[in-house]
Amino acid sequence: MATRKELDALERTFQENSLDPEEDEDDEKMRCVLPLFYDSKEEVCAEIAATAAAAAERRRREAEEKAREAEEEKRRAEERKRLKEEAVWRRKKHEEVVNSIRQYNTKTKRVEYIRFPFADFSKFNLNEISPILAMRNTGKQIHDRAYFNSINVLSVKIVSSDKGFPLNVYGNIILRDNLDKKCIYLFYRPTRRDSELINSEDQSLILTGPSRGLVLTDYIYIEVDLKMKLGQGKDKQLSIGLLDIDGRVAPRVPTTEVQCCTLESSLSTVEVRYALVKEATEATVEFQVLKGDFKGKITAHTTRIHDRMLLHDSRACGAVTSSDGSRVIELLRRVLAVCVDEVLFISAEPEGVDTLVKKFTPSLSGSQSDVFDWGAVKLGVKVTWSVISF
Repeated sequence: MATRKELDALERTFQENSLDPEEDEDDEKMRCVLPLFYDSKEEVCAEIAATAAAAAERRRREAEEKAREAEEEKRRAEERKRLKEEAVWRRKKHEEVVNSIRQYNTKTKRVEYIRFPFADFSKFNLNEISPILAMRNTGKQIHDRAYFNSINVLSVKIVSSDKGFPLNVYGNIILRDNLDKKCIYLFYRPTRRDSELINSEDQSLILTGPSRGLVLTDYIYIEVDLKMKLGQGKDKQLSIGLLDIDGRVAPRVPTTEVQCCTLESSLSTVEVRYALVKEATEATVEFQVLKGDFKGKITAHTTRIHDRMLLHDSRACGAVTSSDGSRVIELLRRVLAVCVDEVLFISAEPEGVDTLVKKFTPSLSGSQSDVFDWGAVKLGVKVTWSVISF
């Protein structure tokens, strides 16, 4: 049986092993219930050791929990700091872009946007080309007749010039629709070496787009940035600014009338003529040379709008050999919008030969083919249909 002296020695050992120099409430309770007498010395040692181990484990867990809480609070503080710095950076970047696309218009005497302004420019790249391609729904089975409105841009003209005519014009005209609001080129001559000669206000720019059918659910935006080439590299801004086509009024606009919008800026007035296409489907046109050489023009129009859109002019482009060895006609523009209740007319006008016209009935998907045959020259034409949708 353990003596009082031995018990006092064991109690001092327990106190020395405690992690906390101040005795806590649990330790006090433990001593109050500590029996004064045990059957053996071994039982006393085991009981005190177990109690000490439990207290040490509890303190270890408490210390680990406090460390985790401190680490988590540090992480949260760092995250708050990072988000705050990122928000400041995003706001600064957005403001920089907004300021860069606002410009004083000497014609209207106002500060105006010259590019599409309705985006978060900390994320949105104004110069990114739309990755959405034509014919993306050609192979799909379409069950629901859910059509969107669209437009065909018929022409872009410089209807007045402070510098007179002729003009050597280069630059670009960009379209943006509600699919992704990214760049779709309508006119693209990026350098002065690519300039186009415009002899009068009646001459249209040679358009090279759009690359896919446009969606007119809200607005279609038109960014104009044209320059005039002068001698010795002293070029000047001919036109710069932003136009829009409001799709919200489309139901009230007759499809038999050609619409137009004009931009007065810098040294000119630019007119964009377009036709509204209700319940539109997308037509992508391809031409293949089956025999001879084609010299002339290829144009297209629809039932209600007789203005012809230039698809090919042999003076501007010719035929190329494709990867499969066939000769393909290069087209200036190959994508049109056609109302599902109308007909697409494609006219081939070779030099010195009668014009031939082929008719194509719109569809939601699939394709149609035909042949232009003048005897010495044969052209194969294919129209691929795709519903315009999100």
